[in-house]
Amino acid sequence: MFIIKGLLDRVLFAVGVLLFMQVPHFVDQYTQRLGGYYQAQVNHLDQYQQIAKKQHQGNLDGLIQEFMSSEKASVRETGNNISVIRGEAKSLKDDLYVLDHKSLASKLMHLATSTRYDIAEQTLTNYKPGVPFSIESLVCALLGGVFMSMLFNSVLFVPRLFKRKPKKVSNAAKKRIEPTVTRVARAG
Repeated sequence: MFIIKGLLDRVLFAVGVLLFMQVPHFVDQYTQRLGGYYQAQVNHLDQYQQIAKKQHQGNLDGLIQEFMSSEKASVRETGNNISVIRGEAKSLKDDLYVLDHKSLASKLMHLATSTRYDIAEQTLTNYKPGVPFSIESLVCALLGGVFMSMLFNSVLFVPRLFKRKPKKVSNAAKKRIEPTVTRVARAG
């Protein structure tokens, strides 16, 4: 039984290593996808910036105001769209800064609070597991292995806490409890 327990503990440690190693790998793939989305927004915004350069001395706000003051709803919507794209590009740039330059813990905290679910879903759909060898991945893998091992050992330990331990009975009490067999001599 001890050999099976030890083997199972090692297998779960290895599973923990492989699973937790995927966390930084997923964050990297998410960051790359987010970077592509950011670049697409910037390229789109640059097209409007070129129009603003020709028509409004480079002032994008002037172009947006011109669109917004139009009598045509479609032109106003275009102005609103430019404004949304500009805000989105700024927000994406801020997200990418955290994901590119901060620690893994900061990245995970940022993702927990600011995940772009559409991009995360696309990343997960196209996710390919890997074995990255960055310091972050190796630390995360080690933590995962230790976590799985601790989880396994705690599952084995918890039932022992509730197992009834037999009470120790003193020798004097044993003599009182145990019936003594005496031989009675038969007459006859």
